Amino acid sequence: MPWLCAVVLAAGCSSGLGEPCDAQKACPDDLMCSFPRGEDGPALQGVCDYALRGEGEACTVAAECAQALTCSSHFTPGDRYGTCVKKRAEGEACFDDRDCESGTCEGASGDALDGACAAES
Repeated sequence: MPWLCAVVLAAGCSSGLGEPCDAQKACPDDLMCSFPRGEDGPALQGVCDYALRGEGEACTVAAECAQALTCSSHFTPGDRYGTCVKKRAEGEACFDDRDCESGTCEGASGDALDGACAAES
């Protein structure tokens, strides 16, 4: 059995969830290489993570949804699970900036649906 491990390692294994990745080290097919953004743009090395979810797919937090979407669990107090939905328009209630089309949720405490989506600046 040790020879099998050596063959697999020599062939170039792909990374698993949470493992580092980049152009030379890919993630398994069911994962994507996510590059965190910093002040200088995307990082040079990423981390293998689940692909972002599309509209109507299950989520627990907004960060699990594609960039143009947010998670409905923010809008239903006490719900742990939601679905990825379109971001909210100006004047609608929001939990944080990611929930709004404009990217600005004013007056949100971060603990409740107590903010309002503001106009784009």
